[in-house]
Amino acid sequence: MKSRTSRTRDIVLVALTVALTSAGAYLRIPIGPVPITLQTFFVLLSGAVLGPWLGATAMCAYIILGLAGLPVFTSGGGPQYLLSPTFGFLLSFPVASAVVGLVLRGAGPEATRRRIAVAMFCGTFLVYLVGIPWLGLNLSWIQHKELGAGAVMMMGMVPFLPGDLLKILLAVWVFPPVLRVVRDQRP
Repeated sequence: MKSRTSRTRDIVLVALTVALTSAGAYLRIPIGPVPITLQTFFVLLSGAVLGPWLGATAMCAYIILGLAGLPVFTSGGGPQYLLSPTFGFLLSFPVASAVVGLVLRGAGPEATRRRIAVAMFCGTFLVYLVGIPWLGLNLSWIQHKELGAGAVMMMGMVPFLPGDLLKILLAVWVFPPVLRVVRDQRP
């Protein structure tokens, strides 16, 4: 059983992760229905630093706060976000964070860059795996725009690949020192 100090520390880390992910939503480049943001950078880092379960918990808290109306998403917040073309990407955040954490489980700050990169690629892949179909279904069913799979991928994935590659490289570079700081703060 965790000590009270350890639980408090976990709560603080989850809250900090939610705050950073929220801030990342507002650091954006609007290029269509899905803007480029730093959210996914913090999603990847959450799983890597907090581990699979706390990382996923932070992302679930982020989504719940946004759906409750706090302006933590790229265009604000509220239950109407369920009908947004980008909500599928948000839904992927807990799973992506957990998978990054699972791939890096047991790896400390000395993890190889290759292992870190594989974890980050897996997380990014999951964001697209959930987000692209949601985008396509939303455009078809809610906005009544009939687009093929290729057009949906061109809209919701291809323009983001260079930015996602940069976020992955940044996460690979930042993960070891951030993990050292977080682990040094353990009770």
